[in-house]
Amino acid sequence: MDDIHAIPFTMNYYALKTFGRQQYSNPWAALSELIANGFDAEAESVYLFIDMRNKEHAVIEIIDNGYGMDPGDLEKKYVVIGRNRRIDNPNDTSAGRKGIGKLAALYLSDVYEIVSSKQGKLSAWSVDVRDKTDDDIPSLFQIDQTKLTYCCSPVWDKLKGDHGTMIRLPDVNLCRIGERSIAGLRRKLSDYFLFEAQSRFLYFALVDSEEKYRDFCKKGIEYFDLVEKQVAFDNMSHIMYSPSSHINCTKETYKIPFKNTLDEDRVVELSRETIPFPETVYDKESNSRVPLNGCIEINGIEKEYSLRGWIGIHSSIESSTAKNNDSRFIRNNIYTPNRLRIYIRNKLANDSFLSRLNLVGTYANYLEGELSFDVLDENDLEDITTANRQDFSVDDDRIVILRRISRGLCRQLISLRQQVADKVNEIKNSEDNRILSAKKTHFASETHADLLSAGISKGKADELSLVISNKLKGEYSLKSSYKIFISHSSKDRIFTDFIVKYLCHKGATWDRDADKTEIFYSSDGTDITTTIPLADIIKRMIIDSNTDILFFTSKNSKASQYCLFEGGAAWATRAVEGYSIISLDYSSIPDYLTNGKPEFTFSTEDRNSFILNEQNYTNLIIILNRLISHLNKNRIGKEMPLIPDPHFDDKVQMKAKGLVLADYMDSEICEYWNTYVIEKIDQYLLQ
Repeated sequence: MDDIHAIPFTMNYYALKTFGRQQYSNPWAALSELIANGFDAEAESVYLFIDMRNKEHAVIEIIDNGYGMDPGDLEKKYVVIGRNRRIDNPNDTSAGRKGIGKLAALYLSDVYEIVSSKQGKLSAWSVDVRDKTDDDIPSLFQIDQTKLTYCCSPVWDKLKGDHGTMIRLPDVNLCRIGERSIAGLRRKLSDYFLFEAQSRFLYFALVDSEEKYRDFCKKGIEYFDLVEKQVAFDNMSHIMYSPSSHINCTKETYKIPFKNTLDEDRVVELSRETIPFPETVYDKESNSRVPLNGCIEINGIEKEYSLRGWIGIHSSIESSTAKNNDSRFIRNNIYTPNRLRIYIRNKLANDSFLSRLNLVGTYANYLEGELSFDVLDENDLEDITTANRQDFSVDDDRIVILRRISRGLCRQLISLRQQVADKVNEIKNSEDNRILSAKKTHFASETHADLLSAGISKGKADELSLVISNKLKGEYSLKSSYKIFISHSSKDRIFTDFIVKYLCHKGATWDRDADKTEIFYSSDGTDITTTIPLADIIKRMIIDSNTDILFFTSKNSKASQYCLFEGGAAWATRAVEGYSIISLDYSSIPDYLTNGKPEFTFSTEDRNSFILNEQNYTNLIIILNRLISHLNKNRIGKEMPLIPDPHFDDKVQMKAKGLVLADYMDSEICEYWNTYVIEKIDQYLLQ
């Protein structure tokens, strides 16, 4: 046997492919890694071009004016997976450390090309694994650069000079990328980097039609747009920051709307506060103050740490209000501003750090920030970021102190935003009190006139009108202007109990006092306390335009004198759109109540019709949101949240994802429905 001293490991295509898939969750993350490679090569500018005229076979080109690579660099550095570039240069300030960023190209495509110029010498190379088996070893093959064609040749010729690199991916499948995701790509890219920190620039161009491609060919480099941060600073009430942070505010004030007691729109305009980071923050969990800049010992090594960046709190996250303050605000299922992004060496390391702070309360959802904490990636300490630098793999002492500092800053901002809410409520209450005072004055005047017309002396009328208006002082605040009236038979109470119990859980008020309650749904007249006859209360509520009515119809309601009276009163006083209907069977709806179309119908002949499916769940959400929206008119500034509209996948996609219908539904609604309806439905159907 030969004397073998060492056998080197070899990384085949299967290993590279598997490794690449584990690194990146989406194409944009992989693209950010290729862009970062350009910045790590000390490029001042990087250009990203995407040709999506054919989404299944898209073309991507990334060009930078960094120091470039010659064949020796490619052989000794580029193709070495896992090479730590900082070993050769401890002063290297690049974001890359693991030597795996080049796998991003293989994640995107099985074929790509590298054209690079260093000290004026140009070479071109290709990687093509389209016909490779898992055991094959991928290689770089030199190609004739004069035979290459690429979309961005004018950009490449103008940018590279005697150094630079272009990565070209001619066959990238982007079919799974939706239109909204594509539209939000520029904003996503801006989140991956801190451009201002080192005066570096990213330019982006995308074409998805022949017309746009012709325009691109005509304009060349002028077609590219600069990728800039799109943070809605003008919508923030408070911003805390470190020196040299890039805070792009264009206005000094922001606006918060509210409705007064007359349901009139009002706006409070307030001045934004920008506050330098404090030297220390209070950490509630450890009952101690934590410095934002200091020293920490890691594995026996003492290291200095410093927190840089900014954290702000939005004045509103309601889209129309926020956009009125700052058109840059966007919040949808593709992009949310409610994030705390952590950067290391000017590259995104984690974009969801806020979820690790265990903050509670309404205004925890209003926070946004960008913080740099480079001690997380010191050369002589363990690297605690994951392979793709998009998360942290362990919670060591550096993460603990970052969490304590961030949590302390966020709690200060939440407290400041609550003070703003208190101020707005104070202004609202002041205006409501003025309106109430005017109402009472008018009421006292009318009462005085009525007393005089009844033959009471002026002196006595003066005394009585004052006493009556004062006696009513508390009553105005006790009554809720907007109410819900649910018409139903007591035998159908399992359904109305579901609605009322769920609404009360969300914040609505049910009270035995007919004046105090927001929801009136007396089943037999014995559970409401009042000196006024029940029929008179029902009539008053049905006539009152501030009352929304829900009719629950069935054979039981059709046999109820109360229900017939309620339906008749609604018919006589309201338009069809002035009420909604849930029915157990179509034939039970009185002809005079509606145009013949209930919101939705169950069937007493089919028990399965009461199981929540896509259709009746969706219709139920429509009803509940209508009732919640109506009651929210009583609680301006403290509205109950609406239930999100459901978005069900088709059955094939549902099966592929391993999901069932209930996974797409609000869990609390399902729990309340199962408790109040499904668990009692068999007994109900037997009556």
